[in-house]
Amino acid sequence: MEFFGVRILGLNPETLRKVVLSLAVLVVVMGVRALLGVVVGLGTGVSRRSIWARKYIRLAFGGLGTLLLLSIWFDNPTRLATFLGLLAGGLAFASQNAVLSVAGYFVIVFGKTFDLGDRIQIGDVRGDVLDIGLLKTTVMEMGVPPLLHPDPHHWVGARQYTGRVVTITNAEVFKQPTYNYTRNFNFLWEELRLPLRYDTDPRKAEAIVLAAVREATAGIIEEGHRQLANMRERYLIHSGELEPRAYLRLTDNWVELSVRFLVNTYGVREVKDVIARRILERFREEDLELASTTVELVHPPRTRPHTSTPSTSPREDPHVLR
Repeated sequence: MEFFGVRILGLNPETLRKVVLSLAVLVVVMGVRALLGVVVGLGTGVSRRSIWARKYIRLAFGGLGTLLLLSIWFDNPTRLATFLGLLAGGLAFASQNAVLSVAGYFVIVFGKTFDLGDRIQIGDVRGDVLDIGLLKTTVMEMGVPPLLHPDPHHWVGARQYTGRVVTITNAEVFKQPTYNYTRNFNFLWEELRLPLRYDTDPRKAEAIVLAAVREATAGIIEEGHRQLANMRERYLIHSGELEPRAYLRLTDNWVELSVRFLVNTYGVREVKDVIARRILERFREEDLELASTTVELVHPPRTRPHTSTPSTSPREDPHVLR
């Protein structure tokens, strides 16, 4: 085909027809996909189901569009097989991590490693899953307790949002262990440790602590039993103690009282704050004290006033006037 007397290589009526058909396919596929996405959003709003529905629509129409474009340009099966072989070899050589990320996507989605909204940890990244893409997963990062992960980059010392959005390649599921805080069992076992003086009545302190824990976690034991029963139908799991339990441990400085209790995955810091405030209030009412590493002077040493004795008597001092 010639334009202004110049023949453009590779451009002929057949090629031009394929270009026009390809543009028409792209317009139709993208238009229908956008329309269905709007319909799904209007019908269900923002939810896990609507997000996945939009994702499946994009994947389905993306695959359909790719199939139609390949059918237009490679009507010869031999040429198509050659092209796909060269493309696959080039991708495997040039971007192995991208291929691994795509494989990781199918492991995450179809293996149910985690889902949208789950609280997970992959490597050093902890947070809630915002999006699962074909190549990467987006996470809203949360902080960690300092004793659990003393990293200066985690300035929030609890399981609360830091405000950073972290992107993780899906290939990490093959390289790092993946922890899921919310899959099948939406609870965590937490512990609170209190140092007691050796002259403190441990039974009274234990009763106060257990009462505070039961008040702050009331209503979750029954739901915990229900979810644990569902897990036993799918996994070989031993019975877990869901009721709050207290334990004592002797140390060189104090008696350590540990209480173990069940709490929802979300809002752990708020629950522990309520428990701590109630314990402090009732300890003051019962005149109980917590131990500490500060030094307390029980019997300070007595000091005598300093008196200076003259080296010579007045009679022996030659400077004394008589």
